[in-house]
Amino acid sequence: MMTKRLMNGLVLVFLGAILLMNTTGYLPWSVWDSAISYWPILLIGLGIQVAFSRWKVPGLALAVLVILVLAAMNPSRSGSRPYDRPWRFRMFPKTSVLRPLEGNKEFKAPLSPRVSRLKLDMRAPSVEIEIKGAPELNEKSEPEALVANLSWDRTEPQCEFSQNESADELKVALTSPVWSDDAGKQVWNVSLNPSLITAVNVAGGVADLTMDCSSVFLENLTVSTGVAKLDISLGLTGRETKVVLSSGVANVSVKVPETAGVRLSVSGPPLVTRLDFSKNGLVKEGGAWVTRDYSNASTRFDIRVSCGAGKISLDRTGR
Repeated sequence: MMTKRLMNGLVLVFLGAILLMNTTGYLPWSVWDSAISYWPILLIGLGIQVAFSRWKVPGLALAVLVILVLAAMNPSRSGSRPYDRPWRFRMFPKTSVLRPLEGNKEFKAPLSPRVSRLKLDMRAPSVEIEIKGAPELNEKSEPEALVANLSWDRTEPQCEFSQNESADELKVALTSPVWSDDAGKQVWNVSLNPSLITAVNVAGGVADLTMDCSSVFLENLTVSTGVAKLDISLGLTGRETKVVLSSGVANVSVKVPETAGVRLSVSGPPLVTRLDFSKNGLVKEGGAWVTRDYSNASTRFDIRVSCGAGKISLDRTGR
């Protein structure tokens, strides 16, 4: 029993140390790309735990610890050239030469008169995304639903758009055609037309998302990644907005107007779910934290986070 507690404690300590080095710049977030690639070690750990169950060997905890150590020692496993692997595990920061982004292009999706909804699908193994509302897109002589400035260091992303049969919904897809170690990094800056009811879906291995949706008519946001950093500001829409994030490791910061209703539910290990949002004016109802006026609020945010480890913060801005 003591050995199990010791191993679990070491896993949490090492996980916290890596996240601390991520947020302070000593290690890149790409360290989690390597961690995901070592997933077969979990099977080895499970086998050890089953084989030596009589002696209560914490095989899974040991496997997770080994994965974290290997990922921290080798955070960027793709390529063998110096600029492909600019980081090494070290106690003190050292100046590194980061691989420059090789490509850049602009993508525009025109807005047809009948279109009232936008569905944006973004998929890449390692991506940094910034999204904001752009009212000027609706003021042009030829209005646009979306404008994206796309940068990459190895693989050029694919851009497609189409309309449904009734021609009232525009579907836009930004995707990386390669999902191996050679895919490289994507940096996408996306401006959205705030007149459209918008749904956004993000899927990938490692995603760093900064979303200023205070002027975006956001109806639905879904994020499914191995590691996610999400910083999102939401605005008054007069309807319900659903935000669903599923990630192995997540760092989530949400800003909402004080007058909006909020329902926040978190699922995961006890260390993650043991959160208290009472200081934000929320009360516990079942498995969720809810504002007292949630059902009567004209704007409601239903936020659901599922993660194995990470941090979740809520800020009711008063705007």
